[in-house]
Amino acid sequence: VFDYFARLTCLIYYANLGQLPLSLLKTAQGHPMLVELKNGETYNGHLVNCDTWMNIHLREVICTSKDGDRFWRMPECYIRGNTIKYLRVPD
Repeated sequence: VFDYFARLTCLIYYANLGQLPLSLLKTAQGHPMLVELKNGETYNGHLVNCDTWMNIHLREVICTSKDGDRFWRMPECYIRGNTIKYLRVPD
């Protein structure tokens, strides 16, 4: 299962997060991840941790505004799970 996960880019819609085992996201710790919020902002960073409510802790983060013309760099950020639209985890 992990080899299959490692070869694919996962696109995980928030509506289906209840079906996704948390262990799958736990294996993505330390890997880059894109998080898009319901308000349209995106966060690219390395996954540090996630909890049972899908709250995400990222490091080395670049935040992009909804319209894509503003960028912020942050050493780390915490994203509340109920604001997440989808997550993308590359191999």
